Amino acid sequence: MKFLALIIVLLICIAGTAQVSRRNLSAHYAKQMAVCGGIDSIMSRKGTWKKPYEDDNIFSDKTSSLKQHKNIYARIDSAFLLIKQSFGNLQGFEPRWHRSIRGNSYLQDGPVPYATEALFFGFYCNTNINKILLQGETSTAVKIHFNKLPYFFQKIGNWQIEDTGKLRTVYRLPTSVGEWKGERMFFSDIFDQGPTRVHTKIVVLGRNGKKPWRTLTRKQYLTGLKNDADKMIAAGDGGKVFNAGAYKERLHYITQYLDTASTATLEQPAIIDPSVGIWGFKGKFGSEKEGGFRLAQSALNRNYFDTSLPRHVPQLIQILWKYDPDDPVAQHVIRQFEDEFPLEKLKAMIDN
Repeated sequence: MKFLALIIVLLICIAGTAQVSRRNLSAHYAKQMAVCGGIDSIMSRKGTWKKPYEDDNIFSDKTSSLKQHKNIYARIDSAFLLIKQSFGNLQGFEPRWHRSIRGNSYLQDGPVPYATEALFFGFYCNTNINKILLQGETSTAVKIHFNKLPYFFQKIGNWQIEDTGKLRTVYRLPTSVGEWKGERMFFSDIFDQGPTRVHTKIVVLGRNGKKPWRTLTRKQYLTGLKNDADKMIAAGDGGKVFNAGAYKERLHYITQYLDTASTATLEQPAIIDPSVGIWGFKGKFGSEKEGGFRLAQSALNRNYFDTSLPRHVPQLIQILWKYDPDDPVAQHVIRQFEDEFPLEKLKAMIDN
């Protein structure tokens, strides 16, 4: 027992230390750099573009022809050049990039997924030897995915959101955080799991300006919650579910809103209040300006994709960039990308 108690105390201490370090990384980076002369010394080092990695095509769509890879690589290289031209100043970091043809199409005869990724390795001060070195790993990257939306949809479950009784797969979308160059931008914490903070931003470009998802209305969301609560209450009354009373309380808020809200109100998008989450509805919805988020159904089907186009043609593009917001070198990298990336040229690749 004493040993177990000691382990628990140590885990609490480690967790507390990790939380403090994540809050004070800006000061940590400044202190570390000062040993080697400060940020100016770090920025005096200049990297060059390198492609040290082999193409990742082992797990490409098995229904596509290897002959298509030539056309795919041409589009990957065009996208990479757009990334490259965003960086006129390579001081403080060294960029590396690679190509990828990985994963299956959403449709049997649909467009093939592929991507390009640029990784940015910063120079840093190694305080053990008081010398400026290049990072061996990095959380700073820009990824452009074609015909695929990795890291975007988070599956919530299969819900009955309509009176038809049919189950629909429901996803959570990342939080919307304004616009970037005229396109809606999303924020995700999907990579924010390690000792440093990692901010991830995502922009999705669709065919003819359309996005491949359908936001749940308030009525659909509440109908899904109601059907789930009804099912759990029935199981609880039969002694199969603990604390069925909590579902009855939830059901009170749901039915009250459905009975009193106007038809127009119920057809508005359901913005989930982050203070109560998806399952904790208490009579009000959230605001995207205050961190609220949407639920949606995927529209990645034959109504979205044009299967008459060659399979290498981009019909969907996701731009994802991630970085440590406390790291001044990462800030320098991402500032250039966000300011200089020619988004309109990337948009022009869709359906071409």
